[in-house]
Amino acid sequence: MKLYSSPTSPYARKARVIVHELGLDLDVIDIAARGNVEYRRVNPLGKIPALVLDDGAVLFDSPVVCEYLDKAGGGAFFPEDGMVQPDSRRRKALTLQALGDGVLDAVVTCVYENRFRPAEHRSAEIVGYARGAIATALDVLEGITFAAEPTIGEISVGCALGFVDLRLPDLDWRATRPRLAAWYEAFARRPSMQATVPR
Repeated sequence: MKLYSSPTSPYARKARVIVHELGLDLDVIDIAARGNVEYRRVNPLGKIPALVLDDGAVLFDSPVVCEYLDKAGGGAFFPEDGMVQPDSRRRKALTLQALGDGVLDAVVTCVYENRFRPAEHRSAEIVGYARGAIATALDVLEGITFAAEPTIGEISVGCALGFVDLRLPDLDWRATRPRLAAWYEAFARRPSMQATVPR
């Protein structure tokens, strides 16, 4: 298998965390996806990550790639209980993953608006909306009781918080969210998180 990744992509980091946690043996190919015409032959959307299987099939994007890697490696990051069962671990894990991915999407919006759009075309309204989404999501996460054995939800949230630190350090989110900060400090010490810190 080949995992197309980027050292700073938080979406790819989720996959790399699972690879590290499960000790999977695959090729990790770091590329710059933005504007990469060749890479669009792998993933027509041009997004990272993409996973090329041994039979040539290509999987994207991060939720699909991560679940495949988990199953291929015999992991338990995607609980198997039914979505409609009371207190479903799977439902909680997938919802938490969606929340973490939503934070990532909002951070990416801020980065793209401020870095790639010409100054005269930047929208303070778009950035303000995205930053508001980040703030409210982090407020919700402050009240979450995270699983002792991490799921894809915890991995997604951990990668999202690392990306907030990397791209929006001015948010100072820890100041008003001590429970979340304490959880993240411990989670970020996992070897898989240490091995995948964005460069």
